Amino acid sequence: MTRRLALAWLALIAVAALAADLLASDRAIVARTADGLAWRPPARGAALRAELGPDGWALWPPIAADPIAVRTDGALAILAAPTPQHRLGTDDRGRDVAARLIHGARTSATLGVGAAAVATLLGLGLALAIALGPPRLRPAALAACDAIASAPALLVTLAAAALVGHRGLVALALLIAVPRAADTARLAAAQLAAELAAPYALAARGLGASPARVLVRHALPAVWPALAIAAAITAATAVLSEAALAFLGLGAPPPTPSWGELLAQATQHELRWWLAVPAGLVTTLTAAALFALALAPPRASR
Repeated sequence: MTRRLALAWLALIAVAALAADLLASDRAIVARTADGLAWRPPARGAALRAELGPDGWALWPPIAADPIAVRTDGALAILAAPTPQHRLGTDDRGRDVAARLIHGARTSATLGVGAAAVATLLGLGLALAIALGPPRLRPAALAACDAIASAPALLVTLAAAALVGHRGLVALALLIAVPRAADTARLAAAQLAAELAAPYALAARGLGASPARVLVRHALPAVWPALAIAAAITAATAVLSEAALAFLGLGAPPPTPSWGELLAQATQHELRWWLAVPAGLVTTLTAAALFALALAPPRASR
């Protein structure tokens, strides 16, 4: 049941990330103007409404608000409490919190998937080099991975982020992934060594199978479950790390919407629960869902 709930929540986050522009934007999904029917017309908000005319119509997203544009139409739009127009209120720049929350799912998904992919590929590459390399170098390579993995990943990421500053989501994903890659490499290398030394692998070698065939057909399939667990933990770490980095101004570069940026604003303004509660809830649930998938017991084979 826990696995199903976790998968359902992550599927919801994935839908929000992929369809963010259709769920929260001041651009219509489809509109009919004097020029005909247009999908995602370039005109926005009031400008499009002026173009519709008496016979025109437009289908707007559920949250018809720009998540990035700064509001300049008066002080009442700044840090406004939830209203029918802004269902989760506005932030300190007058931007709709619900719109930024939905688009923040795209930021977290990009970081989580990117960091997990980089850490998994890099860790697997290192594990293959350790498992298939010269035996005399394996203790030193494993000791290096142990040293890197034992360092607090968040502190390493904070130090690296402070050095490079705002360089975009790709750089942020790399900073989060590299410390996790060593842990992934250590886990995969141990699993590969055990599988390559298993009786069935030795028997396959004795029957004439090449080392590459034994690796691809027998050893690697046994490593995938461990890599999937490591990838889920890396993705959860990425979601939490972005929130932590945002407190120090080292998170997603502005004006990129992110859950961490909303949480950072909540610490700067008192009694603005609509900034803290929704962002904190989705961040916690997403990280918990990823950890639940990683820690869930494997299904029994039938």
